[in-house]
Amino acid sequence: MRDIVATALLTVAAVLGCVRFVEMFADRRNVTTWDQVSTTVGVTAFLTASGLTLERGGIAAAALLLLLAWLVHDMVRRHSPSKRTFAACTWLSMASLLVYIALD
Repeated sequence: MRDIVATALLTVAAVLGCVRFVEMFADRRNVTTWDQVSTTVGVTAFLTASGLTLERGGIAAAALLLLLAWLVHDMVRRHSPSKRTFAACTWLSMASLLVYIALD
């Protein structure tokens, strides 16, 4: 049961961090310092969760996570969520990653 919860936390962290990762490549001219900090936190959570998924579940789990991240990328580009949604995804991603680390 603990492995399932840990894998779910990593998946949530990676998917929510992927939202900010996708937004990082958008054309942003007026970027505040807070947006830069949020982008750094989101990308760090995404890459860390992806690496831990590869280490924990192997290549099959990492491939499934990559497909899920690709789906999230497509959804974000098509629907363009608000800045509040980006901020919420960023900090929820980091929180779920920290919960995973606390459980492990």
